[in-house]
Amino acid sequence: MGTQAKLVVESPFFNVSPNIVSTLDSNSKFSHRSSLRFQTLTTRRRVSLSTAATTTPQVPPPPPPPPIQDEQRKPPDLQSLMRRFWKVAVPYWSSDDKVQARLQLAAVFALTLGTTGISVGFSFLGRDFYNALANKDQEQFTKQLLYYLAGFAGGIPFFVLRDYAREKLSLRWRSWMTSYYMERYLKNKTFYKIQSQSTIDNPDQRIVDDLSSFTGTALSFSLTLFNAAIDLISFSNILFGIYPPLFGVLLAYSLGGTALSVFLGKGLVSLNFLQEKKEADFRYGLVRVRENAESIAFYGGEENEMQLLLSRFRSAFENLNQLLISSRNLDFFTSGYRYLIQILPAAVVAPMYFSGKIEFGVINQSVSAFNHILGDFSLIVYQFQALSAFSAVIDRLGMLFLDGAFFSKYMEKVY
Repeated sequence: MGTQAKLVVESPFFNVSPNIVSTLDSNSKFSHRSSLRFQTLTTRRRVSLSTAATTTPQVPPPPPPPPIQDEQRKPPDLQSLMRRFWKVAVPYWSSDDKVQARLQLAAVFALTLGTTGISVGFSFLGRDFYNALANKDQEQFTKQLLYYLAGFAGGIPFFVLRDYAREKLSLRWRSWMTSYYMERYLKNKTFYKIQSQSTIDNPDQRIVDDLSSFTGTALSFSLTLFNAAIDLISFSNILFGIYPPLFGVLLAYSLGGTALSVFLGKGLVSLNFLQEKKEADFRYGLVRVRENAESIAFYGGEENEMQLLLSRFRSAFENLNQLLISSRNLDFFTSGYRYLIQILPAAVVAPMYFSGKIEFGVINQSVSAFNHILGDFSLIVYQFQALSAFSAVIDRLGMLFLDGAFFSKYMEKVY
């Protein structure tokens, strides 16, 4: 009985009834050695629990924030941007998918040529339409109206298909580039070397967001330049044929506007670059909270994380405020620049109309041709904010894929 009582007290199975204990004892399942083993385990558990209860937890240091680059970093010059653009973009167009990619690009350019031809046709339709209206010729007016409607029906699909083909090609290009650069990012522990040596901030954001922006904007700007060249050739003949001095007014107006827009928006490039970085740092902080949620909750680190996140948000907010101010100053000029062209060509050719040298429809045609050509000459004025944001994207991708020592050896064939 003494042995049985000892087992009941010291064993973890202290609630087992005496009858069961007696049976176990008679069957020799609990020996004296088993009793000692249970006693030792119980003692160890008590010591372990006591130690855990009295030991103050040491909060591990939080993961380091993303590296902070020099915020006074000067934006690259045009030559460096073009070099980076070419080296980031060219792998796709010489890849295994190059045949399909080039065919799709040729289709997009062909549709762009078609839309330019349609625009030229509309300028002549508009001239005859307004001539009939001014002459109060109902029969001719009805005829030109039907031509106009037929032109809309036949022309609109070209514009829609051009944009659709461009977006499909952009998506195909982005898919290939993401796979291509992700493979190099994960090869030979490149991702670890970048993170551990703090060489580049937020590589994940550059791969996801910047690559998407790069492909879409690169195609859009390339087609815009191509369309501008075709427009310039097509509408210059029309405008020069109407009134040659109007072409000189256009050149002076566009060159002056371009110079002023560059001067007023010179700080947008660096501000856009910093905004990309600061927004990415803020997102990184939120992702870090999600990935370390258990540790932060267990050690009560909510307040520290809140202060860190708010600090990063304030930094992004202040930079965005500066960006908005610079954009506002540029918009004051570009808005006036856009609206003035609605009356400038009419004001120049109006004396010819009043003297009977041209018809009323020619004024409308001159306004249309003037707007087309001015848009071609004023790409920098109209697209300066978008160009500054795109240059920041090119710079960030160039820093990741071209300037980094870890990537350079995988990019030798691009060089």
